[in-house]
Amino acid sequence: MVETWEERRAAVEGAGLGFTAAEEYRMFPPPEPDSADGQHAAEAARALLPLIEEMRPHVCVSDILTLAPALAAEVAGVPLATLVPHIYPVVEPGQPFFAIGLRTPRTGLGRAAWRAGQRALDVGLEHGRRDLNLQRQRLGLPPLLRFHGGISPDLALVGTYPQLEYPRHWPAGVEVTGPMSFEVPHPTIDLPPGDRPLILVAPSTAHDSDNHLVRTALIALAEEPVRVVATTNRVVPQHPIEVPTNAVLVDWLSYGQLMPAASLVVSHGGHGTVARALG
Repeated sequence: MVETWEERRAAVEGAGLGFTAAEEYRMFPPPEPDSADGQHAAEAARALLPLIEEMRPHVCVSDILTLAPALAAEVAGVPLATLVPHIYPVVEPGQPFFAIGLRTPRTGLGRAAWRAGQRALDVGLEHGRRDLNLQRQRLGLPPLLRFHGGISPDLALVGTYPQLEYPRHWPAGVEVTGPMSFEVPHPTIDLPPGDRPLILVAPSTAHDSDNHLVRTALIALAEEPVRVVATTNRVVPQHPIEVPTNAVLVDWLSYGQLMPAASLVVSHGGHGTVARALG
């Protein structure tokens, strides 16, 4: 049984899985935890409890960012596994912070510098722990002393390539599975004609509101002996995007169609796109 937003019903049922609609709440910008909107995790957990208690599943698997299933499973006494669909966010002492994108330090001085900055990182982690414990209190659950309380201590499935991870000690309950690629079916698109190398421009779905990467890439590649397919990823352009004769621009596309045919992928470096390109 998969619980998610209604817009995913067709994809879930098309895969032959059971579907139940999740409570839908405002996600961005994140609400304050002590506001009415900020009580969503506890409220959503309560809404999910009847289903869990009726099903009595052997295990509940939830995304690292969806706290409600994890909280509901704990209240119901159901074992929990956490899916981490990117690199592992828990920082190893002496290594760069999560998602900062820097290479692992090569000297003792570099490792010491990252250790010295750990306290600044802990301030944010303490804030997150406090917010989570507030939701736990509303459900009658005891507070957590550890950071990263959204990750199950029993089993965390890390959906990335081990080569993308920093050298680290892996906790016993963590398994690096490799990327877990899933794509909602989408019609194929017409590629630019010819047999020149194909370049895919695949910007971030969250961090490029003005389509800057697409605009820059199309200008840079306009006179090159290549074919270009670019997507806005459904970010509506604030002003028209000029498309050269060697390119096509679409609002959405299937990585399953384009990645195998592409000689190069231009992106913001988001984990999902990088993992598909490497695969």
